[in-house]
Amino acid sequence: MRRVILPVLFLFFSFTAGKASAQIDPVPRSYLELGFEGPLRGNGPVSGYGYFLWNRPHFFDEDLYVRAIVSPYIFLEAIRDNWPGKGQAIGISIGGGFFNNNFEQIQNGVYSRSESFQGDGAEASVSYYVHPFKIAGILPVEGLIRLGTQYALYDRTSDTSPAYRLPGDTFIHSARVGVRFGGIPPELVKTKALEFSLWHEADYRVKAGTHGSPGALKSTDHLTQQSWVILSGAMPVWLDHTASVSMTAGTTGDTDELSCFRLGSALPFRDEFPFILHGYYIHEIFARSFFLLNTSYRLRPVPDFDKIMLQLDWDYALVDYLPDHELRRHCLNGLGADIIFNLTKDLTFSAGYGYGVDAPRHGGYGGHEINLLVEWKL
Repeated sequence: MRRVILPVLFLFFSFTAGKASAQIDPVPRSYLELGFEGPLRGNGPVSGYGYFLWNRPHFFDEDLYVRAIVSPYIFLEAIRDNWPGKGQAIGISIGGGFFNNNFEQIQNGVYSRSESFQGDGAEASVSYYVHPFKIAGILPVEGLIRLGTQYALYDRTSDTSPAYRLPGDTFIHSARVGVRFGGIPPELVKTKALEFSLWHEADYRVKAGTHGSPGALKSTDHLTQQSWVILSGAMPVWLDHTASVSMTAGTTGDTDELSCFRLGSALPFRDEFPFILHGYYIHEIFARSFFLLNTSYRLRPVPDFDKIMLQLDWDYALVDYLPDHELRRHCLNGLGADIIFNLTKDLTFSAGYGYGVDAPRHGGYGGHEINLLVEWKL
């Protein structure tokens, strides 16, 4: 453990969260989000995020929506609603900064610092939204077509082996299509939410090649594709108790280490689409296809006292692994327990523990992770 405060504060802002999920957000938001996760034992990666989310609907104009995420990686998007026609919208986004393309090499539960590296970059995209109606006047329906390009730059960290060959810096062009019914708000504590969505994304890496250690080079593909579906919801079930269930399934075509699905961690805003497995390292699981079930049950341990909540989590994943990243078990279970403190109406703090039941560790099984989360609604 470091003994001074400054490096710890730097750690919070040394990693970036994924950009906001593609959706026209009708709610004004000014949120400061902080997250940290690390292993209780072993040499696993320490991960986290620190960013400011700013969202303004009807910004100087009824049909103009603006949102920004400010961290080491800055993301900005402006959306013109009801253009080119009613129920349609056009969005233009730009982004750039540090750490958005970081890569952590983990094989059979062992984190290899010498084969992990930093990835930075910049991006721009154009999006077409269509939102024709709301189901029962409540549940929004939204379609998306997004075309974008980014330039990815890769660099060594202080721990990357000098003999390790980095991927080549390259443009990556992408196309995403999707449809979403409902939506999940970007908040730590959700009481009512429902979403069903379908997505497909194709990425074209202009400069493909090899990367890795001598004698164990891995290839990258020019064209990679992913498809995934999400069904997620949260609702009160009894008194002050809330239950949440999320089911996600995904599959790929041709893919590689840099483009496959990555599962693991309990951090909710680390990625645009987080695939959470409590007790496992961040991005520990390299998957060609997967099914993931996340469940949680939240209650007030002290009746009529809303300052403290207890949340219990169970995750289950069925995984088809990327070659050279197979684990001995294809069914992975994770357990979590979180104590949530509502310090004020707008300030929430959460401390959690995750146990990876099937995470390979030290010749056996069982991963131990802790996480700390802060949300401040300004």
